[in-house]
This record gives sequence, structure tokens and C-alpha cells, in this order.
Amino acid sequence: MLSQDPVMSQAELSKLLKISQPAVSARISKLEQKGTLARLVGTDVRRAQLFLGKLDIATNHVEQFLKYLDSCPIYLNSFLTSGKNNLTVLLVGENIRSIMSCVDSHLRQNPFVRDAEFDLIVTPERPFIVPLKPSVDKKKGVTPCGANCGGCTLYASDRCLGCPATVHYKGQLL
Repeated sequence: MLSQDPVMSQAELSKLLKISQPAVSARISKLEQKGTLARLVGTDVRRAQLFLGKLDIATNHVEQFLKYLDSCPIYLNSFLTSGKNNLTVLLVGENIRSIMSCVDSHLRQNPFVRDAEFDLIVTPERPFIVPLKPSVDKKKGVTPCGANCGGCTLYASDRCLGCPATVHYKGQLL
């Protein structure tokens, strides 16, 4: 019920489940403590008109690559996978070109990446809430991965909005 209506009150839940409000509270607390129930604050990708990218990577250095990604403001999550590629990375951005620029200029070029396949995710079929990492302190001229958007030809030709963690960022949301 909470997955359908996360702001449903405990009183409403108690009426629907026909148990007392304190019993609902105790069950919710128990589920949260076990990690079975978690709350996520974020943005709905479709409603915010954001774009998603999926990068399938072959690497022998998973941990090092994940550490590299950790400070990237467009990095959402990653999944260890089996098969030819052993890591799938989800990226989010305000436009397709910016995601593709990041992939082509930074992620494919990373020395830990042996091979990479990139796909755009057209649209989620259900609401897809993602936690965004808005950069409050955009005083840096260099990205967390060490790039300089100001000297990038893709940025200069408006093919990329720039990194959200820098003073060069031209976007609105991240």
C-alpha cells in the first residue's frame, strides 16, 4: 500500500488493514530497521523530463571504476552483471547530448574500461524516482573526474551542458 501511496498516513493504513495505528507504527518501524522498507526522496524521471543512459562495461577493475564514478553528478547507480560486460551503469541528464558527451569523452576513455556499449533508455514504463545529487557548491572549474569543461569542444559548441559540479554548467536541474 505504501508503494502505491508513500505519503499515506498511519491512520489511513490502520483503517485499511483493520489494525490499530500503534500496530501499524510498530510494523513500519520493524520493516525499516530490517531494511525491508525504505523511503526515497527524489525526482520522477519522466515528469522532470530527464534522460537516462545505460552503459554496459567490460572491466577487470570494477572497484576502481566504481570509485571513479562515485563523485560523478550524473551517475545514478550500477549493477554487477554476468556475461561479456560485467558492469551496467545508469546515468541521468537534462539532455541526451550531455550524457553522450560524458560517456564518449570520459567513461569510454577511462583506462579501467576494456569495452563499453551505450544505450539511451527511451522512457520508464512506471514512475521512476531517482535521487539527484544537485551540486550546491559550483565553484570548481574542474569536474570531479578532472576534466575542464571550459576547454572542451563539445561544451564550446553547445553539444554538452557541462558538468553539474562546475561553474561551467548550463543546465537547470542537476
